[in-house]
Amino acid sequence: MKQDTLQTILNIGIAFSREKNRERLLDRILTAAMDITQCDGGTLYINNGEALEFKIMITRSQGIHKGGEAGEITLPAVPLSEKNVCACGVLFRRLINIPDVYESEHYDFSGPKNYDAMTGYHTQSMMVVPLEDDKENVIGVVQLINALNEDGKVIPFRTEYEQILLAMGSQAAICLVNMNYSHQIRDMLDSYVRVMSTAIDARTPYNANHTKNMVAYAKRFISWLQEHHEIWKFDENKTQEFLMSVWLHDVGKLITPMEIMDKQDRLAENYAFIMDRFEKIRLLARIEQLEGKISAEELEQKLLVIREAAELVGKVNKMGFLPDDLEEQIRQLAERTYLEEDGSTQPWITPLEQEELLIKKGTLTQSERAIMQDHVEKTRIMLEQMALGDDYKDVLPWASQHHELLNGTGYPKGLKGEEICREVRLLTILDVFEAMTAHDRPYKKAMPAEHAFKILHQMADQGQVDEELLNLFEQSRAWITETQTAETA
Repeated sequence: MKQDTLQTILNIGIAFSREKNRERLLDRILTAAMDITQCDGGTLYINNGEALEFKIMITRSQGIHKGGEAGEITLPAVPLSEKNVCACGVLFRRLINIPDVYESEHYDFSGPKNYDAMTGYHTQSMMVVPLEDDKENVIGVVQLINALNEDGKVIPFRTEYEQILLAMGSQAAICLVNMNYSHQIRDMLDSYVRVMSTAIDARTPYNANHTKNMVAYAKRFISWLQEHHEIWKFDENKTQEFLMSVWLHDVGKLITPMEIMDKQDRLAENYAFIMDRFEKIRLLARIEQLEGKISAEELEQKLLVIREAAELVGKVNKMGFLPDDLEEQIRQLAERTYLEEDGSTQPWITPLEQEELLIKKGTLTQSERAIMQDHVEKTRIMLEQMALGDDYKDVLPWASQHHELLNGTGYPKGLKGEEICREVRLLTILDVFEAMTAHDRPYKKAMPAEHAFKILHQMADQGQVDEELLNLFEQSRAWITETQTAETA
């Protein structure tokens, strides 16, 4: 064996093991076999169990190179019949070397002969190499056409290459099988993560599409980056890793109490307790009037005060933001007391109810907000238990840092500046934007995208989010679906 041929074979083996793209691997297998045998044409088929599917077709003298990354070949699959020479390579798991197909009577060569008649090409020598893995499964076959000598003349395929091609075919088959296993494992992990993410969102009707929307925005933004931005692009592995971090960014919410996740007003169940208490205070006032302790006018005044207190509580309970004047009224209400039947003095609203009504923004008290924010730490703890592997090594830090802000005011660690990588900065923008524009939150109206960007730009001015990334996301219009784009075109 020539030294350069040996080196070629070694290089081929290395290339097979390093290739991560299935279509490119199929192409490498066929072109490697053609290079070793110095032939003009070749076809690679994959065995689907019932027939052989065309995957790659090459005829160098005619400039033909179809299949693989160039697109699917639409020719009908070849039946696994003994009439077809390529099928025999699969059925009998052996290499077939034919010096001249026009002199062979063992197989049906009507296909190549018809092709020759239509194109003027002349098929002569042929070699069929099964791709057999280590479990004796033939997963495909390489069919080579017209070996050439140094003068470019068609000659029979040399028998000295048969063992080399069988060995190469076996190595190629194992690489394909391993790649399939890898893809199956990745697909299984991806589907598991999507199921888990769907379960997280499904726990509450107020979060039903949050993660799915973020993933959709991320996919469209990454595609836009590939086309429009030279400075920052995601390769295939980084894209999968980032999307995985989006799917998993809220996994910690699986163990967040539902009464906090679903708290759509300030008082929750305590609102009914206050209304019952106010009704009791009304009845006690009426009893006082019946017992002659207060006049009818004093009763009416008391009932008016109780009614105003109930209206104040009802109004504040539903508010997203508490203004200063209403805050003062709540503090005054908290000072009011009444006498129980046993003579004890009780407040109109309890300290906990006062704390809930005095929430400045949102519906959660400080302790409830701390529990809600703890979902990020729970995300980190849960992801640490998952064997994500090298392909997803950054999912844990990215997913568990999505509430960090560039000026250090985020949580849980108060990271700032360069401590927060670009992927986390993007994840934060996607999270905030989706939360503001979501249509499935019954406790608030969906915010128009223009308004959401106005708030995000204010956050950028305050040093909380990355202004450059925010501008890119806004330019991409990645939150708009293709259907919406078509409707506005």
